[in-house]
Amino acid sequence: MLVITILVSMMVREIVIFRYGHRDVRDYRVTSHCALVSRAFGAKKIIICGNRDKKVEKTLNEVSKRWGGKFKVAFIDTWLEPLKKMKKKGFILVHLTMYGEPIQEVDKIIGKKNKVCVIIGSQKVDRKIYNISDFNVSITKQPHSEIAALSVFLDRIQAGKELEKKFSSAEREIIPEKQGKRVIHLK
Repeated sequence: MLVITILVSMMVREIVIFRYGHRDVRDYRVTSHCALVSRAFGAKKIIICGNRDKKVEKTLNEVSKRWGGKFKVAFIDTWLEPLKKMKKKGFILVHLTMYGEPIQEVDKIIGKKNKVCVIIGSQKVDRKIYNISDFNVSITKQPHSEIAALSVFLDRIQAGKELEKKFSSAEREIIPEKQGKRVIHLK
């Protein structure tokens, strides 16, 4: 039994975030923060359905360069076919919505999956998103930010293991301190 537990904890999980909608000027900051949370909490990629926003792309590329990792950003024009392709590639689709099943009832089930695509909205969500998703999950039943929902969700499905993640090729690293700020430059 111990061997099985060790093997399961060593499995590589692939988490992709799918941002449903992005309006250039209006959503820059929120989309950027969703991507930053995605990266910091272990996702490999964010796919943004909307106009290509070079500011978002630049911000994330600069963060990855300085702080490490191989986080990717992609922009697409439509959402239904790409989500169908994700399912064909073995991803389960998880839509974060305040109308879904409570996270505390499904986090352990989702946490065992190897490929997870997390859908977060920025605009009114088409009913087809609810239907195509394998899980519609709520983080509380109250209105709140997709940034907050995403971070709580990613933490719950990874049982906090993402907090220990090391980022390869980093130029900088934070050394935890009780007080003050300590950053070392690696390159």
